[in-house]
Amino acid sequence: RTRPDATLDGLHYSRAFEDVAINVLLNRVCNRDTISPRPPFRTTCCFEYPPPVRFVTAYAALTLLLIPALLYVRARRPTLALLRVVPGADTLRQLGVFGAILLLMYVCDRTPLFEKLQKHFVGWVFAALSLASLAAGAATWQHADKTGAFLGRAQTDEWKGWMQLVILAYHLMNASGVAAIYNPVRVLVAMYLYMTGYGHCCYFYSKRDYGLRRLTAVLLRTNVLAVGLAYVMGTSYMDYYFAPLSSIWVLIVWLTMRIAPAANYTRLVWAKLAASACVFSAVNRWHLWPFALLERLGVSWSEREWEFRFGTDIFIVYVGMATALLVLQHGQQLQAHPRWPQLRRWAVLAAALGLPLYFYFELTRESKFEYNKWHPYIAPVPVLSFVVLRNATEYLRSHSSSMFRSAGLISLELFIAQFHLFLAADTKAVLVLVDSRLWFVNLFFTTMVFVAMCRLLGSASGAITAWLMAPVSPEPESADVIPMAELPHAPERPRALDRLAADPSLPARIAQGLARARILDNLALRWALGLALLIALNNHYY
Repeated sequence: RTRPDATLDGLHYSRAFEDVAINVLLNRVCNRDTISPRPPFRTTCCFEYPPPVRFVTAYAALTLLLIPALLYVRARRPTLALLRVVPGADTLRQLGVFGAILLLMYVCDRTPLFEKLQKHFVGWVFAALSLASLAAGAATWQHADKTGAFLGRAQTDEWKGWMQLVILAYHLMNASGVAAIYNPVRVLVAMYLYMTGYGHCCYFYSKRDYGLRRLTAVLLRTNVLAVGLAYVMGTSYMDYYFAPLSSIWVLIVWLTMRIAPAANYTRLVWAKLAASACVFSAVNRWHLWPFALLERLGVSWSEREWEFRFGTDIFIVYVGMATALLVLQHGQQLQAHPRWPQLRRWAVLAAALGLPLYFYFELTRESKFEYNKWHPYIAPVPVLSFVVLRNATEYLRSHSSSMFRSAGLISLELFIAQFHLFLAADTKAVLVLVDSRLWFVNLFFTTMVFVAMCRLLGSASGAITAWLMAPVSPEPESADVIPMAELPHAPERPRALDRLAADPSLPARIAQGLARARILDNLALRWALGLALLIALNNHYY
């Protein structure tokens, strides 16, 4: 009806129409035999999704039946002895929200309920989305930091926010095939890692806190969503590459600052940074990552993909650490120096030249593969140029965009959840919630749902992290949200092993003895038990 030229008599069709019909038929017949029944699924049509594995079924029952039942019992009979081993009501609600959103992602990307649309790069659409985001950010420009500090929290949140919006547009429009866009997006990932090095080095240097508690909290907060999706969606943890990449660099920064911590306040700290960079460069170049051990444990990760991701930004974290050390050790002296105004002007001039020179360099490479060889060495130029220009004046340091800051607060969730809730087919397609013919309408509606779910995921992930970090104690308390940068005193959760009867049995008495000894408060033991559980689930269900 919409193409009257496709047929003249209703029986005979044009060649173009027949080609489409034959293609659909072949896909319908052949996809069943050529496409693996295990995720990830890279197709958008003519494919019969496999039924959910037992883990997903059990996870759905836990989220939709057990958690509501426990909330009901806790509300009706709050003094019931059984509730001593159950999380508090606030934590249960957050666990339910987290589980429900992961199940929503499963429905969107692992069932035929919602349509998936192939991605195609359209230059003017990418430019329009980028300009619209820039205009919205400029419209919400406001005073946000009274101190006007160098790389303050409001500024870094804004930085993460606008970068994440660009990355979303990049993935949405399938712009990875355009080298002129791909190359700067690689710099955006480097900027994230630069902030990782800068922020955590500042914390360890200032607080001198090298214990496992904060380190564990940061790693849990970074990974809880990625690990949950890997098991629910049946994908690899490495698919959500930013979570493992950020985690390994947090560990490297911690290890670098933890070894000989007294040297952090002398000139030897620069030798430590250089030694750390050499060691991990050698590990990556000589294929010394423990992938063989992981294979024996039943964990199959792509060594080649990991080495590419790690090696591409292998030096930028150390640049961030060096920046932090310079600011903390010499910042006040530099500002008090009589030649500081002149030095600042020269720095701004160099930064103003650095950005266009970088773009000239990346645009003149033959391909993105050629650029990738240069990226580890050239990335510090645009990163440091941006940092200098963004902090050039007190006005710029004290002002930022509230919209970009809001996006930055949930940048981790936006990056990871986009795989199945904004995009589809494991990032190879666009999720359609409205109508595939109304592309911009669908984009608006999907974006609203996506951002709302990410906000809920951010709160839930923080609460789950607080609950997992809380020590075993007799008094039940609710879990609060933990920000990624700082870990406040986590609220205590109910005692996991308590008196189960007036005359407990031998196993119960043993459990009570372990609880009194506070063995379960040992973070190293929790790490071991948690990793053992994940490996067991991986081998049993996948």
